Amino acid sequence: MFNGRSFHHLTLAVTALFFFLSSITLLFSTELIALSLAVFVGTFFIYRLSVWVPVIRNKMPLLSFYEKPNKNEFILYIILILCCCFYLSIETVILLGGWGLISALYFTNLKIGTIELKGLRSIPLIKTVLLAFMWTVIGNIFSLKNGVLTNTHLINFIIRFTIIFLICLGVDLRDIKKDNRAGTTTLATYLGFNTLKTLMLVANTIPLIFLFNYSSANQIDLFISGMLFFILLRIKINQSRQTFTLLLDGTLFIYSFLNFIATYIRFC
Repeated sequence: MFNGRSFHHLTLAVTALFFFLSSITLLFSTELIALSLAVFVGTFFIYRLSVWVPVIRNKMPLLSFYEKPNKNEFILYIILILCCCFYLSIETVILLGGWGLISALYFTNLKIGTIELKGLRSIPLIKTVLLAFMWTVIGNIFSLKNGVLTNTHLINFIIRFTIIFLICLGVDLRDIKKDNRAGTTTLATYLGFNTLKTLMLVANTIPLIFLFNYSSANQIDLFISGMLFFILLRIKINQSRQTFTLLLDGTLFIYSFLNFIATYIRFC
């Protein structure tokens, strides 16, 4: 059933697609269509996995958490992704497959009897670093695939990673009450809301200062970094989860959309 959570996942999948399309280095082709579909469906599928936790009881798998998964929906995603693979090179399939596997391991918990293997997101610092890294990689797939890694690519990668990392830390701030109740350790629960927020504001000034003085700076990075700075100034611990989500995911969506538009204009 399509609900609010599904719409949220759909928005994130569109965001991933925009980030991916902002990195394109080839014209309209079958490969581009297959890659785009793989990124979109793969991202949506992975976020659907985030609400489906595999539990194995008496050797019979039972998927349950926030929602009971739809078997047909699950199979559809697998079929679509496999169909995309037929139009991609082995190198591309391996690259996307590795990205997808790590992303899936990030979300998925596995319970076998009394043994519980938690996903990578259960590791406080690695959780945020890994999530930001995976989002950054989406927008640099072609550079990684073709081995085109100049100093400019590296600098842009680090700047984008820093901005997305701060957005991901904002998610920890949003979830601080829920994580405290659940006993989940994150940087937010460990440092406290105000301390982490202050550190994020300080950290955000680094790319801002750098971008102001960097001759080849991406103006979109500068705009988003400035936008994020003002968002961090305004957020408070008692704000609603919906407001947090709108601000953080909205910033990420705008970031991806602006980069996509810039790439489209460049190609035109």
